[in-house]
Amino acid sequence: MSNTIIFNARILTMNEEMEIIKNGSILIEKNCIKEIRPGKIEMPDAENFDAEGMIVMPGFVNTHTHVPMTMLRGYADDLPLHTWLNDHIFPAEARMVTPENVVMATRLAFIEMIKSGTTCFNDMYFFEDIIAAEARKAGIRAVIGESLIDFPTPSFRTLDEGIARCESLVQQWYGHELIHPTVCAHSPYTCSKQTLRKAKDITEKYNIPLHIHVAETRQEVEDITTRTGLSPAAYLYSIGLLDRNVIAAHSVWLNPNDIELYARTGTSIAHCPKSNLKLASGIADTDAYLKAGINVGIGTDGTASNNTLDMVEETRFAALLPKGVHYNPEAVSAKTALRMSTINGAKALGLNHLTGSLEPGKRADLIVVHADASNMIPMYNEYSAIVYAANSKNIRSSMVNGKWIMLNREVMNIDKEETMNAMRRISETTV
Repeated sequence: MSNTIIFNARILTMNEEMEIIKNGSILIEKNCIKEIRPGKIEMPDAENFDAEGMIVMPGFVNTHTHVPMTMLRGYADDLPLHTWLNDHIFPAEARMVTPENVVMATRLAFIEMIKSGTTCFNDMYFFEDIIAAEARKAGIRAVIGESLIDFPTPSFRTLDEGIARCESLVQQWYGHELIHPTVCAHSPYTCSKQTLRKAKDITEKYNIPLHIHVAETRQEVEDITTRTGLSPAAYLYSIGLLDRNVIAAHSVWLNPNDIELYARTGTSIAHCPKSNLKLASGIADTDAYLKAGINVGIGTDGTASNNTLDMVEETRFAALLPKGVHYNPEAVSAKTALRMSTINGAKALGLNHLTGSLEPGKRADLIVVHADASNMIPMYNEYSAIVYAANSKNIRSSMVNGKWIMLNREVMNIDKEETMNAMRRISETTV
């Protein structure tokens, strides 16, 4: 069937008016939302999905992650970022990150993401061509880019080879209905000025996003300032890298001038609260960023530094942390946090015309949340219930591009047992 009607639904549209329909229907024709309205929509030969007792809302948009790092979940925990990265993660990746391992680690990540409500993710890693192909099979929307860095990686030996892989990936997937290519420059401390400019040139050639780590730690700020005389954000601005197509991951250590530069240039932030806490990188002042007019989305980072890909939990942290930091319970409301993890994330990725809210004309990327569950009732406020009360097990079904990728907690397109057994073998034989 090409048409689906979801009815008896409590619909959180996350549209500009933040409209909630208490008992409504969504008509989906092929991959698009055709109509949303109160009451029941009737259409012969359509698949009917009864959402009684459920919230239907846009799926979560994970704006920053490293999908195959599921193979390093729990490896080298409780260390500072630069020690963790240089002394443990980079060497482990050199041993473990092979095309075969990336396939299985990616499938494991997709199982976790789909079961916790993610319908779109933004990835920076190696062998992204494999990740893109696996995302297409799984049916999940993906923004993917090969991680450019100034030293050999598991997927390329020279920077020129990395640039070639990056551009080949863009050409292969450009215009695809599910896979959206981007360019990833790892960071200003691992990429030279020339590398950063080459990355930006590719984004301008194809009109696609640039994804980069910025100002994640105090040490990074000190090192970049010593080397350039500028903060990381100001340095990137000085070489033309801050722009409205840029996703700046973390952005924990922004000074007032940096905040103004992000706001003026339209640079978006991928806020990763749990990873930043676990690595003791700091707490990004997202309340100040939002008030300055910066678009802030939410990301999980990779499972080596989080250790989950659960956007329900990440959204809750994004709402709670600013309250504690500012001693202000009104800082970053539940409604704002949910916008961050849906429509703001889509805007950061340049996909808000396709996803991030439920509106006629947009792709049918949505999740079905069990609202009549013991941890969700009574429900006085839908945003509060999702952000402060829900957990990933409340997410029952998930649709991307008009197709169910999970129904009643069963992931449709990935063999869970095969994937988990393969990941156990990888961890036992390669670490």
